[in-house]
Amino acid sequence: MYSVLYPDYLAKDDFKYEKPIADGICNLIKYDAKKSNGIPDEIWNKADALITGLYMKIDESLIPKLKSCKIITRMGVGYDLIDEVKCGKAGIVVSNVPDYGTYEVADHAITLIMNFARGISEYNRLLKKNINDNWHHSAVSTIDRVVNKKLGIIGLGRIGTAFALRAKAFGFDVSFYDPYVPDGQEKAINIHRYNQLEELMSASDYISIHCLANKETTNLIDAAMFKVCKPNLVIVNTARGAIIDLNAAYDALKSRKISAIGLDVLPNEPADNTHPLVNAWLNEGWANGKIILTPHSAFYSPTGLIFLREKALKTCIDHLQGVKTSNCINKEYLNYKK
Repeated sequence: MYSVLYPDYLAKDDFKYEKPIADGICNLIKYDAKKSNGIPDEIWNKADALITGLYMKIDESLIPKLKSCKIITRMGVGYDLIDEVKCGKAGIVVSNVPDYGTYEVADHAITLIMNFARGISEYNRLLKKNINDNWHHSAVSTIDRVVNKKLGIIGLGRIGTAFALRAKAFGFDVSFYDPYVPDGQEKAINIHRYNQLEELMSASDYISIHCLANKETTNLIDAAMFKVCKPNLVIVNTARGAIIDLNAAYDALKSRKISAIGLDVLPNEPADNTHPLVNAWLNEGWANGKIILTPHSAFYSPTGLIFLREKALKTCIDHLQGVKTSNCINKEYLNYKK
């Protein structure tokens, strides 16, 4: 029997969906740990596979303890908490589940944008505050007609493409920046391509971020980028919190260099109440209707989560049994020792 370790497992249903897949093949071991020292070394040593969530870092201090590990599957798309290079050198495959959450994240991102454009949550807040005084269409500052407005996408992978199709359906004039997408992809869905991020930022009325978080994209959207934006820019991020410099975003919003920001992801989660942007969202009147936060929930639907959990385990089992290795993201670094 194989041993599959979930070091930061959040579900409370005792592997309801995983047990039928694991039956007779592997033992499932779960911890709700945030750091590796929350799990005994013996457990790390014996695990044939890991399935990681939102919190556990797999780094150079932990990898030597993974003496039996053949594969780590990230239960999601992003793998910024895993050192895929050092894992590869240790002979450990790193995989992800890139096809889960595509519908949900794309829906969430376009909903954030349309929430600003139509003022839904802000109208609702104002009416709850004073239904008579605020019963007026002009009470919200971000209202916009979106047809033919310029919408820029950063990262045109599966989710970025799904988002582009939704935006086109609303009538946006859609463009994107992604240096890793082959030429011609823009023609397949009939959108415009920019080869410089600054050009996309300066041309867009709306921006939606759908790229991976890595060394290249950390603080990709910084003070310099906000300086080239239109003052009416609305920017939303459903990818990773590290991609936007939150301090620069706060300064740009407060100084009216941009109009509004919607964030499902933050550099530190849960949200740090002392950060100026989060504090403004909570307490400062000028920020009402200009900041929307959601709790890293863009990926979530009950159906999507079941698919994610099942596929993450199947990915590990298929590799352990020699059936196939799916969605390996560190192939170029692999040194098969095990």
